[in-house]
Order: sequence, then C-alpha cells, then structure tokens
Amino acid sequence: MTHRNTLAAVAAAAAFAATVSHAQDFPSQPITINHGSAAGANQDVMLRELAQALEGVAGVPVVVEPRPGGSGQVAMARVQGQAPDGHTIFSDGTGITAILQMEGASYSMDDFRPLYRIQLDPLAIYVDDDSSMGSVDELLEAMRAAPADIRIGGYGTATPFQFMALTLAEAAGVEPNWVPYNSGADAITAVMAGDLEVAISNISAYDRFRENTHVIAVSSDERVEGHDDVATLIEQGYPIERYHWRGMFVHGDTPDDVTESLHQLIDEAVATPRFQDYLKRTSTLSGSMTRDAFQTMLEEQASSDRERMLQLGLIEE
Repeated sequence: MTHRNTLAAVAAAAAFAATVSHAQDFPSQPITINHGSAAGANQDVMLRELAQALEGVAGVPVVVEPRPGGSGQVAMARVQGQAPDGHTIFSDGTGITAILQMEGASYSMDDFRPLYRIQLDPLAIYVDDDSSMGSVDELLEAMRAAPADIRIGGYGTATPFQFMALTLAEAAGVEPNWVPYNSGADAITAVMAGDLEVAISNISAYDRFRENTHVIAVSSDERVEGHDDVATLIEQGYPIERYHWRGMFVHGDTPDDVTESLHQLIDEAVATPRFQDYLKRTSTLSGSMTRDAFQTMLEEQASSDRERMLQLGLIEE
C-alpha cells in the first residue's frame, strides 16, 4: 500500500469511528426543533406536546423554536446553518414539496433527510350555517350553476388546501375560484362574514367554529372520532382521501445511524400515552411510518404537486 493510500485508509477509519461514536453518544446535548409557523399555531402546539414526550425518552431538554417567514425557509436556514449531528430538527408539513419547487426557493428536498411523519390532520370543507350547500353534491351543483360565485378559500398558494379546491372544481367540471388567506382560521372566519362561500381547512379547527359553520365533508378514509356527524368524501361518492400531515426533517448530511436513532426516539415519544391523548383531543391521527416509506411518499407527492402547479400556472416547464 502506498503512503497516500495508507493516509486515505487511516482518514476513512477515523471518520467511521467518529460517526459510530457520535451515534452511540446521541443525543449528547439539547435537541432544538425549528418550524416556520407562528407561536401558538397548530404546528407549534403539536411540537410542544411532542417535545414534552421526547424529553422523557431522550433524556435531554427539547426546545421548540418558531421561526416564521419565507414559507418555512427561515426555519430551514437555521437547520442548514447548524452541524448535521441530529440535534437540530426542522418541522414542516404537506406544503414542503410544493414550496421547494417554486421559483426562487432557497433549498431543495435534497438538502434535508426525511425523519418522521408525525401527525395527519384531515381536510374539511366548511360552509356557513345558513348555506344551502349541505353536501358535496350540492356544493358541486352550485359550482356548475355559477362557478364565479362560489369562492373557495384557505391557506396559501400551492398548498394542499388549494389543491383540494382544484380537485373539487374538476369534479364539478369548472375552473376553481380560489382565494388565498394567511391561515385556515382566517378563511373560515371569512365564510362566517359572507366573504367566502366555502373554506377548506382542517377538521381539527371545527370545535372553534362549530356554532357558526357546518362541515359538509372530511377527507379521511373514515369518520373522525369526535366529529362522528361529519360524513367523509368517500361516503358521499367521491373517492378522495387527503391529509395535511406534519413531520420532521434533519440536515441532509446527517449520518444515517444518527438519523435512525433519532427516528426511534421520536417513535417512542409519539407512542406515549401523553401524545396519543393529544392526538385524540385534537381529532388528528398518528402519521407514523418508516423513514423509507416517508421518503417514497414525499417523492410521489412532489411529482403530484408539480403537475398541479404546472396546471395552475404557478411554475413553468
């Protein structure tokens, strides 16, 4: 073996040993979870519940840091600026695969490693209590009769909520009349004020607006516990199953064994009675799956999002 090859072998062995040592010692310091929502938002509340459970299984403090701005890219920048050692996590949701395909995005999916899909929050179709649209059939009939008059609103552009509106419009055979809002709650409030006919948000928000609104359908595969009076889209003859998921990512250079160790710790935290009770209280579901399955899901979702964004003229080929 030449001197150069000997040095290369020694360096490789040292790097491997460091990685193994790192994984064995993980976690060796507090874990920080960064996300792009505001303090008190659904994402923030969920992460704080999970952080409490994670502290118990990881044995280190777990801190949640809201970093709103740039559709999550402010929080992404924070993670990218830290050592890829698993102690800094980025949390986002369904919209990440669209956001990172938009023109001017600062990062790509390759900059992150999928870590854990935590929570599924089914989508829900909200109308005012005085609305004549009491079912999906009646909504689509109204859209066919006067598509410009049926304003559908929800959070953001190129989001799962807008894509759901597009799916409904396709079922009606019309163009969607989408109105973006800063949050799903703002859109539901606009329905109550008469500024929208329909809002698409999460079923988890229903308890806050039940006195003044009616949910005509939920996008889960079966009725949601706590909202047993709300029929699914599937029950009403529309084979549509959609969820707004929330999950976690780490820096793309994080070693595989460290990522797997962190995944296992989060899996234990999600399974705790405390976090399972939180899911039940919020009418949301566990999104747990393997890292490989999460990666496959993200790839499929990114491809579907790209087709939708091209269709809406949000990106170009």
